Amino acid sequence: MSTISDEELLAYADEQLQTELSTQIEKTLRHEQTERERLRNLLEHRDQGNLGVGDIWRHERLSCPQRSELGLFLINALDVQQQNYITFHLQQVGCSYCQAILEEMQSTSTLEEAGQLTKKRRQHLFASSAGLLRKSD
Repeated sequence: MSTISDEELLAYADEQLQTELSTQIEKTLRHEQTERERLRNLLEHRDQGNLGVGDIWRHERLSCPQRSELGLFLINALDVQQQNYITFHLQQVGCSYCQAILEEMQSTSTLEEAGQLTKKRRQHLFASSAGLLRKSD
């Protein structure tokens, strides 16, 4: 692997990298003591409050859309510019944080739909068989 930048190491520590790059960096860190020390020094430096604007922007996820915006993105209820930005953020930037939220929302939505279908089936079954049920005398 080519040289790992400081930004990539910090993004790795914050779990903000795409899976492939994160895997490559993890392999490098397992085998190279100097890279592990470099990461430790970067984290110490950051934890002491020595952050630049870019560091704060990434660490605080200021470019990430809000959860409500991701929900609107799922149902295509955003204007074109917002829709394009979130698509870019998810696909090009590869924000694993937002991807995880979106996956959670999609699975929750699927479960809710399945629950509603089950409820509708039960209601339909009960309505169709109501005439067949007799009171015992």
